[in-house]
Amino acid sequence: MIGQSLLSKIRQAPCYQIRVARAEDGPAIERLLSHAIHYYLALEWWTLEEWIGSSALSLAIDDHERPVGLMLAVDGDSPVAWLRAIATTADACLPPLLKATVQAVQDAGNTGLAFLGDDGWIVSQLQPLGFEKVKQVITLRQRGRWSVQQGPPQLQIRQATAADLCDVTQLDHAAFPPLWWYSHKILRRALDTSYCFHVAYLQGQCVGYQFSTLVQGHAHIVRLATHPRWSQRGIGAQLLSEALLTFQAHSVTLNTQQDNLASLRLYQRFNFKRVGRPWSVWLKPLKPENAVAVY
Repeated sequence: MIGQSLLSKIRQAPCYQIRVARAEDGPAIERLLSHAIHYYLALEWWTLEEWIGSSALSLAIDDHERPVGLMLAVDGDSPVAWLRAIATTADACLPPLLKATVQAVQDAGNTGLAFLGDDGWIVSQLQPLGFEKVKQVITLRQRGRWSVQQGPPQLQIRQATAADLCDVTQLDHAAFPPLWWYSHKILRRALDTSYCFHVAYLQGQCVGYQFSTLVQGHAHIVRLATHPRWSQRGIGAQLLSEALLTFQAHSVTLNTQQDNLASLRLYQRFNFKRVGRPWSVWLKPLKPENAVAVY
């Protein structure tokens, strides 16, 4: 027989309904965020408000019909979805919310669910569900002198337009494994909101691109990519030169994978130095049939 103390705990255990956030949940979500005991936002190109009403944003609802947790998992037309927002006002709602999100991502056909960070409150929940640390991301800051680099003589670098985005999307998917892909939709938002967005063309082909942001005097190179068929030709170096010339009056940072030795060699030539601590990438492989490696 079940003891009275255990039975009491079972009866008192909170029960949460997990459902998609609706348009009318906006005010309740604002209250949730203002009272959250755990809070994580890595939205990149969208605001949380833009996701309300989308199937990507889930809520944990308590017995009083109040949202006590939220979780946003976005795939961006990539095989891998990323956790982009998490907030809770009750610790107990995090496990069921995370399990429901994993299931929803898997049902949508994604091959993995990823998270960037090392916060103990979420990592302690990720590991029992099969998330593994697969990469580390580091931050570099440009310090000191650097020399302008030139690529092939026929290389043309210019500001991107919407007409370039199909070429840029194809290049992006050739240059990076699926874990890091940017979709056409994301690149369009980046084109509209970034401070500068350069494309490089050679012999009529898009062979590289970079885009960067400028916020309160601080510049950040978000993406720098060269098509693998045109690597080691100085294209990435000239794109980086263009970005640094644009921001020569500002502090400039960028992120890269700690084991991306080719990129690190390029950045060291431009006097980029490592700052801060690395961030871990946690991945849960979902392994549907015919899945390809994602990182």
